[in-house]
Amino acid sequence: MSMLYGDRTFLDGNGACDSIIRIELITHFHRNPGMEGTPERMADAIGRERKRVEAQLKKLVQLRILEERVKEGVKTYRYLPPVSISSRRCVEGKAPDTENAVVGAT
Repeated sequence: MSMLYGDRTFLDGNGACDSIIRIELITHFHRNPGMEGTPERMADAIGRERKRVEAQLKKLVQLRILEERVKEGVKTYRYLPPVSISSRRCVEGKAPDTENAVVGAT
């Protein structure tokens, strides 16, 4: 079975379609900060098959983009906003190392 996305057709099970599902999930969580969702809820929210959404939710957990929680036997997922290296060091009680910073260096 294939699916039409814009002017392209993707076959179910290929990497391109899975990437699109991950992008849709990240976008949905980003637009709804603080939201926690089950695989069923997320599949409904983005209009995709639950089984495929659940697989991509797990992939996003591996990539540390989402956090998986289990409450009373029910898996939920929530977005983990990105943390910059400098703010992580400040949180750990260390001053940011600006001498070795590469960001914005010319």
